Amino acid sequence: MKNTIAMKWFFLFLCTLPLGLWAQPDLQLYNQGVKAHNEGDYVTAIQCYEKCLVINPKNKQAQQNIGSAYYNQSISAYNNNNYNQSLQFAESALRYTKSADVYAMIGNNHQRQRNYQEALLDFTHAIEVSEEPAAFYAARSWVYNDLLDNANRLADMEKAAELEPSNADYQFYAGKYKQVMGEEVFKKAIDHYNKAIELRPDFREAYIERGAYHLTFRSFKAALNDLNKAKEMGADVSHLIEAAQFELEQEAEE
Repeated sequence: MKNTIAMKWFFLFLCTLPLGLWAQPDLQLYNQGVKAHNEGDYVTAIQCYEKCLVINPKNKQAQQNIGSAYYNQSISAYNNNNYNQSLQFAESALRYTKSADVYAMIGNNHQRQRNYQEALLDFTHAIEVSEEPAAFYAARSWVYNDLLDNANRLADMEKAAELEPSNADYQFYAGKYKQVMGEEVFKKAIDHYNKAIELRPDFREAYIERGAYHLTFRSFKAALNDLNKAKEMGADVSHLIEAAQFELEQEAEE
């Protein structure tokens, strides 16, 4: 799973505004911007919107559209691994729209550039302005993961799983991140693994981790069932299966 938040394209298929017989220059420019915007020509769109705003600074729709155009440019640059340019576009978008997605886009770029403290602040801003912040808690958790901050990565992933309990990935990582937090905390990971597999029955990694969990707490039959399931899905877990079988044999001899 990619340790950055999934990016949403702002493809709005914007509508032009009706022009009267004596069309106002700002509306003409706005409509030209919309046409270019819908065609993916964001540079031309931004130029038209900006000219529109010079004539009519109160055109809020033009301001919003500039933000979405810069944001889409940021995604394109990010997908081409041009993080400096992507960051510049995202920061330009932020001047026009204080949306959670834009803050997260900035955070993604800072994380890729290993500017982790900046990334933490960006995702915190995204959490603060979002009505559905689960994905942004998860994204901040992955920054803490890069920083080897086990306590905070777990706290954020648990929050993501709490806010969006139907997300199998959040459940999986909430369980996995408990592994290094001590035995008593790790014991509670089983609920997350169970939920992840319930949500996604073909979740191979969850079967592996749950199998390893059962090995840790000496439930060798349960471990063998999970590991064999993972093997059927193509996982290379022969060493773990051998360990579970050995322990079962030892138990039978006692």
